[in-house]
Amino acid sequence: MRKNLSQQKLLDVLTEEIEVLRRTSQNIKEVAPEIARQLEELKNTKLKADLDTDRLEQLLKDHEQALQKKAVIPRWFFVLIGVVIAFLMLEVVWLLVV
Repeated sequence: MRKNLSQQKLLDVLTEEIEVLRRTSQNIKEVAPEIARQLEELKNTKLKADLDTDRLEQLLKDHEQALQKKAVIPRWFFVLIGVVIAFLMLEVVWLLVV
């Protein structure tokens, strides 16, 4: 008699678990189309990324200005070269005349 009671209890537990699995499967089948729709919507949605590049642009301008200051020949150098060339031309003229 005890063996039958254990088998009956096991049968009840298995029946209940099967019913739970059936309900779960049914719930999944009901929700699956909505999940698929939302996934498709996510796949087709374009992402918009808004990046704040103000600091990066300012840093780039600062580096650009620093490079321009280092790469530019100062005006006083051109004036000095001009004075030296003018002096040499005057000497050439002076030597030709004398």
